[in-house]
Amino acid sequence: METTLRKTGALLGKDLKDLVKNPTMLICTLLPIAFVLLYAQMSGGSPEESEMLSRYLVSMAFCITAGMVGSMTVLTAIAEEKEKNTLRTLMLANVSAGHILASRGIVAFASIAVVDAVCFAVLDVPADQMGSYLLISLLGSVPIVMIALLLGLAARDQMTAGLYSLPIVLVAFLPSFSMANDTLEKLAPFFPTGEASELIELSAQGSLYTGDALQPLLVTLAWMVISVVAFALLFRRLSRDN
Repeated sequence: METTLRKTGALLGKDLKDLVKNPTMLICTLLPIAFVLLYAQMSGGSPEESEMLSRYLVSMAFCITAGMVGSMTVLTAIAEEKEKNTLRTLMLANVSAGHILASRGIVAFASIAVVDAVCFAVLDVPADQMGSYLLISLLGSVPIVMIALLLGLAARDQMTAGLYSLPIVLVAFLPSFSMANDTLEKLAPFFPTGEASELIELSAQGSLYTGDALQPLLVTLAWMVISVVAFALLFRRLSRDN
């Protein structure tokens, strides 16, 4: 256990430095904050309109962060390590694929939490809702991060990783735009981030602890279980260095 913690700790330090040094990962981490700052400037009109916009933006911030940060900080990093043979070197140094993915996952969730916290602070939302917002955001991001970890193992290079990241980003984003289209509105609850986004809106309305939150909560938990099980089943096969 001590050896595992030491290896994971060393990898965490390396992965955090990679996040800052890699332009793609850094930009993708900052983009959600930039989007929220931009859209927040649109708030105006009556207090009711400003409140509605803030509720929408806090939900949108979750979707964008899950899509951009949850996928790119994982996919790009693993693909870069493959291209530079860093992954092979680490595994030859008796660092298992499990250690590497655990570190990448922790960095991804930590980045999501920080970005979501900044986005929340920017918006005109009651501060006492931040705890529930961050909890829902992290739970709702689990499927995206799990899928990104699997696709990161499957990607051969950064170009392939960029291609794989597009559907993840789109799937994460779509619930934010569901109000623009009736078909999207019907499909949104079935997307990985769809019902987590609904939970965030309910939290912003003060209705998180009502019966309305039961279905979104169950669907969010179902996506978490499905993604974790899929990861466990496919991990060994994909962790072999291709």
